[in-house]
Amino acid sequence: MKKFILSIFAAGLISSSLFAQTLDRSIRPKAGPAPEIQMGTAQSFVTSNGIKVFVVENHKLPVVTYSVDFDIRPELQGDMVGFKDMIGDLLTAGTKNKSKDQFNEELDMLGATLAIGSDGIFMQSLKKNSDKLLALASEVLTTPAFSQAELDKLKKQAKSGLAQQQDDPEAMSANITSILNFGKGHPYGEVMTEKSVDKITLERCKKFFETYFRPNVAYMAVVGDITLAEAKAQIEKNFAKWEKKDVPRANYPTPKMPTGAAVAVVNKGGAVQSVIDVTYPINMRPGDPDEIKLKVANGILGGGSTGRLFQNLRETHAWTYGSYSSFRTDELPNAGVFSATANSTTSASDSSVAEIIKEMERLRTEPVKQADLDGYKNYMAGTFALSLEDPKTLARFAINERKYNMPKDYYKNYLKNVEKVTAQDVMAVAKKYITPGVAHITVAGDKKQVADKLKKFGPVTVYDLYGNVVKDEPAKAIPANLNAKQVIQKHIEVTGGEAAWAKVQDLTMNMTTDMQGMSINIKTIRKAPNKMMLDVNAAGQSFQKIVFDGAKGYTVQMGQKKDLEAEEIKEYADEATMNKDLGYLSPSVKLELKGTEKVNDQDAYQVEITKANGDKITEYYDMATGFKVKSEQSQATPQGSMTQTTYYMDYKDGPGGLKFPNMIKQNAGPQMMEMKLQSVELNTSVSDDTFK
Repeated sequence: MKKFILSIFAAGLISSSLFAQTLDRSIRPKAGPAPEIQMGTAQSFVTSNGIKVFVVENHKLPVVTYSVDFDIRPELQGDMVGFKDMIGDLLTAGTKNKSKDQFNEELDMLGATLAIGSDGIFMQSLKKNSDKLLALASEVLTTPAFSQAELDKLKKQAKSGLAQQQDDPEAMSANITSILNFGKGHPYGEVMTEKSVDKITLERCKKFFETYFRPNVAYMAVVGDITLAEAKAQIEKNFAKWEKKDVPRANYPTPKMPTGAAVAVVNKGGAVQSVIDVTYPINMRPGDPDEIKLKVANGILGGGSTGRLFQNLRETHAWTYGSYSSFRTDELPNAGVFSATANSTTSASDSSVAEIIKEMERLRTEPVKQADLDGYKNYMAGTFALSLEDPKTLARFAINERKYNMPKDYYKNYLKNVEKVTAQDVMAVAKKYITPGVAHITVAGDKKQVADKLKKFGPVTVYDLYGNVVKDEPAKAIPANLNAKQVIQKHIEVTGGEAAWAKVQDLTMNMTTDMQGMSINIKTIRKAPNKMMLDVNAAGQSFQKIVFDGAKGYTVQMGQKKDLEAEEIKEYADEATMNKDLGYLSPSVKLELKGTEKVNDQDAYQVEITKANGDKITEYYDMATGFKVKSEQSQATPQGSMTQTTYYMDYKDGPGGLKFPNMIKQNAGPQMMEMKLQSVELNTSVSDDTFK
């Protein structure tokens, strides 16, 4: 086009000044008609045992992918919530003919992937190995081993994961929103607990597999370097022994829509951020006539960094790194969900909620500007066009249309239907589906700082991690004449006494923790007055080492040595003391008894310690026993300020007449690390060379 314009200028057929006069760059060009979608066709067939197969050929690479989607509606997990999450790992842990090691070795030799979940299977390999991969998958589906030892390991891992969730606001938010939106009697509202994991049996897992993993409810997408005839021959041959069977479809209570706005708080004491979610169930099936309109509306509200929520809460107010909205359709009634979220600073939690609601209401009451509407529709058109470059998309589209009984031309006409969406359509679907006045407003954060401020949005209820209502019992009164120093002195006394601690010249402590299935050892050596060495290792390999000689030191992480900086030297000088609580009694430290609070359902004194350098730490001491049970301290990280929370549990007798916590739980970012005490040694004449 540019060359054509230049050529007519050169020919003198039209002057450049005339062209400039007729082109008004202040006027946005009108969008052209929605392009015709040239979609490839997914070929299909049904196997003799009922697998509905969709094949999309793509011969660019010698790779074939097989995705199986089970069209099932299983019964509730009940008192064994969590067992469905273990089905896939149980199935890929060997067969009746192959041990787990043999199975994995054969899979590795094929260079293949075989992943199984409770509602689907994913397989991929080079074309030359695809037949062997399907044979291996068939063996899994017809002769699974179901090992009790493997289940025991998975249950242990699940409980470790639950322990890590205890102080994770994201996990708290996910649990409470699921429970409030759907109820505990609905599969989407079931939440795994340690108690439910303990009850899981191998027989329950087997029954689920035998009931629901059936070919006649399986949709299979085959994509890659393969023809329809090749796929049909492969699948018929390898899955002929997979027996079809009638599969039940459970019924559930329909989730109730909220009748007004209400606030749910999950307490994360000391949190510097709140995880906020304005959410509720919606009734929308895949392919609903309103779905595309709501996609446009949601995109304008909070579909990305150009969305109104992001621009308001982050760009204008700087309360959060991001704020977004989303919705999900579902074939079950009232089982879709709308969600508007933000991770806000604690002090701005109520303001963030107010702005989220304001933007939701604005979309319901003000027509969107045509420029905003066109901008997001263009974005949707672009991302849809890009998605078509992936052959797997075509197979997924074909399965969706069949599985959810969608219009057969739903995806073919997708761009045309996007283009048809008007500002009036956006307002209409917003009024129908974006309803902050009848929403669950959930906030996972510091109850003390946020609960009262949130009352303006609706009645406030406090829940625990598992959706149980927490009774707001009044804090126990502090006894008359009791002060912070006396509280700390009692802890020192019940752990052995000041005289016994003064005799400790060196201390060696070994602890262990499990992380991602790996056993990790944590060795700490302290030597009076303030030398320390910490070594974190697994399988004989050191991952992190900290060495401090009282004046200087260094860290070694993954083989990289780095000298401690001035601020780190101050930190480790404090960390290296034999007994921190004795240090709190120094005249340079300010102590304040702030109040009482529940820690692990027990009443505890809350003591704020302000060190000479201004750093603050909050310690919690059990009112009945005197033991320290919790510590909180804010720390600066590259992601911003965060609260380091440590729990001290199960104090037992140790050497020298001293008592030590046999369990320490500490949050590592969003996860909770559970460390178990293995051994304590005192006064073993540790050499100063240890700290060089």
